[in-house]
Amino acid sequence: KALTLELGGKSPYIVFDDADQDSAIEGLVDAIWFNGGQVCCAGSRLLVQEGIAERFLDRLRARMDKLRLGDPLDKSIDIGAIVDPAQRQRIAGLVDCGEGEVYQPDLPLPADGCFYPPTLVTGLSSSSRLMHEEIFGPVLVATTFRTPAEAVQLANDTRYGLAATIWSE
Repeated sequence: KALTLELGGKSPYIVFDDADQDSAIEGLVDAIWFNGGQVCCAGSRLLVQEGIAERFLDRLRARMDKLRLGDPLDKSIDIGAIVDPAQRQRIAGLVDCGEGEVYQPDLPLPADGCFYPPTLVTGLSSSSRLMHEEIFGPVLVATTFRTPAEAVQLANDTRYGLAATIWSE
């Protein structure tokens, strides 16, 4: 019998203090919001070095404010619809669990389709459910690290092992 394994994902997206932040932010936009975050290897767990975290997250929020939602077949659109209402409800339930600080830009959601806004959740502990569970939607969770060793420890603190991204010079 043919067999295909699906590994799932909660892929770490690690940004060090010497990274090109503009490139890292654009890469992150593609890593988590491409296909509405409905990609198994989506960069859904941002680990950013403590010294640049505040500025990096401010710049990321500003970039989120410019994202466009709509028909994903339109090349000018950044985020398409969620696959179905049940998945959209699951995403909303996870985000609304009361963990962390939630940022969602004030973007118009298309009337037709099952859309969920791009979301950033910060202030999470490493044991947070949102840091470990695959959300499979346009939701990025973020935490900080101090040293490369701590970044590796946080990156490996998952039951998944599908992908990882590192930004550093």
